[in-house]
Amino acid sequence: MQRKPQGRRRLPLLLSLLCVGAVGIGWVVWENSSPMVSTYTVSSPAVPAPFSGYRIAHISDLHNAEYGPDNQTLLDLLRDARPDLIVITGDLVDSYHPKPEVSLAFSQQAVQIAPTYYVTGNHEARIAAYPQLEAGLRAAGVTVLRNERVEIERDGAQLTLVGLDDPSFSARPAEKGLEEALQRLLPDRDTERGYCVVLAHRPEYVELYQRCGADLVFSGHAHGGQFRLPGIGALAAPGQGIFPTYTAGVYALGDTNMVVSRGLGNSSFPFRVNNRPELVVLELHRAQAQLK
Repeated sequence: MQRKPQGRRRLPLLLSLLCVGAVGIGWVVWENSSPMVSTYTVSSPAVPAPFSGYRIAHISDLHNAEYGPDNQTLLDLLRDARPDLIVITGDLVDSYHPKPEVSLAFSQQAVQIAPTYYVTGNHEARIAAYPQLEAGLRAAGVTVLRNERVEIERDGAQLTLVGLDDPSFSARPAEKGLEEALQRLLPDRDTERGYCVVLAHRPEYVELYQRCGADLVFSGHAHGGQFRLPGIGALAAPGQGIFPTYTAGVYALGDTNMVVSRGLGNSSFPFRVNNRPELVVLELHRAQAQLK
């Protein structure tokens, strides 16, 4: 019996591995270029009745990413979501490859869809051109909140929106600076007050946000853990390390809900796995108060 040369026996295996590799690369390329919409609902008796059904679109960690010419794919998703409000929780730009013009072009279109509010991320703190970026955002009609609060009014009711500057902009310890800003900006939870929404780039401080009285928090920064492993979840996130807790979705801590976006772009690590870029849409609802 004549034996096949060893090289010929290995050829089918090599071709199979090449096919699997090509499919895997194709999947990663498609996944990283195909943003999706994740829709959540948060219900609370603290939500004023006129804000029941209020829709908030959440953009985070764009990092100069472009989906379609002039980001039209992302903007179409945003329009289709029919938001009453758009919030941007930092890292519009990428400090390793700053392209403020991409962020400004997107923001100029976003404000045509709904009122848009923005807070800084750590990447904005790293670029010398941040003052020009902020000026451009304000000129486009975006409300920039740097340790500031505004009241959103609807049919005689109010929703408090608090925007926290990223700690990277301060030389002070992060927790101390955030806590002082929240204590100054958030009404006491034990007093008569409306519903308080906090925009804060970093989700790892959720216990602080909860302790200070936030009803709802929007965050990003974690990039969904970059790699999401089936049955395990997120692999790593800045500020949280390996197997992080707060990377995607809605988390409840006492009376506080935190919504964490997986983000839309990438930075020092140029791709994600099992972790599509996302636009988050949250709908508020007024829940009936529980009897104590």
